[in-house]
Parts: sequence; C-alpha cells; structure tokens
Amino acid sequence: MQYYYDPANGNKQYAFNSDVVVTINPAGGFIFKSASGVVLGPYPSTLVAGTAPAVAPPPPTLAQQAAAASIAGLTIASTGPTLTMAATKFPTDTATQGILNTIVNGLNTNGTFPGGATTFPMVDAASPTPLWHTFTIAQYKAVATAIFNYVSANDLIAAGNPLGATVLPASSVTISV
Repeated sequence: MQYYYDPANGNKQYAFNSDVVVTINPAGGFIFKSASGVVLGPYPSTLVAGTAPAVAPPPPTLAQQAAAASIAGLTIASTGPTLTMAATKFPTDTATQGILNTIVNGLNTNGTFPGGATTFPMVDAASPTPLWHTFTIAQYKAVATAIFNYVSANDLIAAGNPLGATVLPASSVTISV
C-alpha cells in the first residue's frame, strides 16, 4: 500500500494499492495512475506522501474528569478524638456506594449495624491488598458522609455542572470524629 494524507483537509488519509503508479504533477501535487495507465482522481494538490502525523486527543473535559474521579476513590484521614487514621484511600465505585447507602440507611432507621452490631467493617482501596477497618456508628457515618459528599459533587459536575463548579472536589479530605 502507498499512503498519502492531506494536511489542508484535516490530514484526510488516502491509500493506494502498490500497483498504482505515482508521478509528480508539474502543476503541483501528484498524478495517480492505475497499472493499466488510467488516471485516477482527481485528488487534492496538497497531498503529502506518508501517513499523517498522530494527533494528540484533546484533554478530558471537567465533566469527563469528574465522572472518572467519582469512581476512583477518596483518601480520608481522621484526626478526631475517637478515630485517628492516617490518610487511607477508600473505594467510591458504584458497588461500594450501594453498600454504604444500605448500611447508612439501616443505621438511620434502626440505630445499629446489621445484626445489632455496634461496630462494622469497611474495606479500603489499598493496593495490592485492601485492608478492613472497623468503625463505630459515628465513625462509619463520618467516613460514609465524606464519600457521599465527594461522589455527589463529582456526579453533579459530570451530569452538566448545574452549580457551575470550575474545579473538581479535593480527592483527599480530613474528618474529625
């Protein structure tokens, strides 16, 4: 195959079989002829031999960044009197959001964790091996609320940005419980 592109037309690509004869047109550009001598075309005089240079994709929009951030995780540290926790990344994917919603709804309805437990585990997003953290009701709600706030802010931006945000929410927060 023989490749040409047209920089005057958005780098439009042209490909010709290897039996096509290419000569330089004195008026500019190229003349393309089939193996039997039939002139092919017309083709733009602005063609350049070779393949078009790669064009970098545009940077992601704020909405695209927010959609990705919404499920990428949130780093939470705690300096409160009942929970001291170094910066720890927690998952924010859709499945985790559903689990947190279910547990917090149960806490708000029943005042206890499932089975009447007074503490409950939450997994972090540590790599390569996630770790489990055990929280009291107040601690669990504080961590879940931080995740809720982060995901909600990103989701609003991704859904059309009705509040006019110009930056993403911080992907790292400190809570006090």
